[in-house]
Amino acid sequence: MSESPRPQMRSEVKKRSGASRAAKRVLGFIWSNWLVLGFGLACVLGYFFPHVAARGGIIRSEYSILYGGIGLIFFINGMQLSPAKLKEHVTNWRLHFVVQGINLVLIPVIQLIIVHIVIAAGGVRSGTVDASILVGMIVVSCIPTTIASNVVMTRNSGGDEAAAIIEVVIGNVIGSFVSPWLIYAFLPSGGEFDLLKPAKADTLGPMYANVMQQLGLSVLLPLVVGQGLRWTFPKQVSWTLRTFYLAQFCSFLLMLVAWSTFSGAFQTGALNTLPKSSVIFNVFLNIAEYILFTAICYWIASPPKVVTKIVNSYVADSKLASCLPGLLRRAMTVKKMPKELVIAVCFCGAAKTTSVGIPLVAAMWSQLDNFTISSIQVPVLLYTVEQVFVAQFFTIFFKWWLHRAKKAALDAESTTTREGLATDEQQDTIRLGDGNINHGAPAELLNASMLREKQVS
Repeated sequence: MSESPRPQMRSEVKKRSGASRAAKRVLGFIWSNWLVLGFGLACVLGYFFPHVAARGGIIRSEYSILYGGIGLIFFINGMQLSPAKLKEHVTNWRLHFVVQGINLVLIPVIQLIIVHIVIAAGGVRSGTVDASILVGMIVVSCIPTTIASNVVMTRNSGGDEAAAIIEVVIGNVIGSFVSPWLIYAFLPSGGEFDLLKPAKADTLGPMYANVMQQLGLSVLLPLVVGQGLRWTFPKQVSWTLRTFYLAQFCSFLLMLVAWSTFSGAFQTGALNTLPKSSVIFNVFLNIAEYILFTAICYWIASPPKVVTKIVNSYVADSKLASCLPGLLRRAMTVKKMPKELVIAVCFCGAAKTTSVGIPLVAAMWSQLDNFTISSIQVPVLLYTVEQVFVAQFFTIFFKWWLHRAKKAALDAESTTTREGLATDEQQDTIRLGDGNINHGAPAELLNASMLREKQVS
């Protein structure tokens, strides 16, 4: 009678262990993908409560997040990064040419081609795509790289975050001045586009001041302070970074930036008022473009050997290039970058920033009504939001890619070591064999002479 409950107890234990394993799997999945889930939560909160984290909202995100949150990200990065690493990338001219060339030259040209294809196909004439969406797409292509997310994504992927920080600073300084002129040059004309012409360039003074202020206070100043603390208190800084998990805290701050961006997108109301076909077109095109631009960054930063030989023969190794200074020739030479740099190029080259895009639209189209301005800002908001989502999946890919490369290098090194040991063993065996033969010869001769002596006797 006392033994009958045992099978029931065993089944209950099995059920509990199965439930605990399932719970561990769920928790493990949440922990591994908490940033993606956090972005989803930020989207939901931004949709239902846009007045909280939008510009001018309850938490005043234009100060608390765009200055406070981003400033903390770069302050922590300043404490983490080696000054030598930052100095090394300041003079990496090829890195600057590749990232800024893709971000501010190649992407606008590709976007211009896409916009004219849509116009030629009758997308605007039929009302399928609103003209303001196409204008906003031109704006997106001409603005510089984003300030925070590309640095965090680069670090989360195992890439070179020092390179990402340098490109953020250079891109936003150059882009703030170049972007308006690119927009003026690339905007379509005729028909509805004549009604969407921007104001003259003399209205951009406040925008320049705003961008330089944000870049100085939320990027450069925190970075310098973080570097100063690293120089002055290296042990204490290392302990603080480890103890308080500040690297992971940067990812949480990035989630706040995404929340603010989502809230701004939903608060304008333009997403609900614009034709659904225009919004759907822009959403799916943004995803396709971000993947395309990232692929272009990857292939330019890490080109196949065949491509490097062909391009260098016509560019860096040509007769015309031989007359150029060595520094410029080295910058023009096409070659594979280290994998950590490739990751930084991919996240910086394809990304765009609302920090320049939103105030730039407000300044350039200040003579138009608020709804039209919001409609032009929609592609800027959508692209910057979607790039964060897609980039999170790219971090998973780049982690795997970097891990596979390191594993292959270790396997090759261990194989070489084993082959070297085997070769040494063979040589030792040969030496021992030769030694045995040499040592054995006198003994055989001695035995032969002893036999002869016996026979003679």
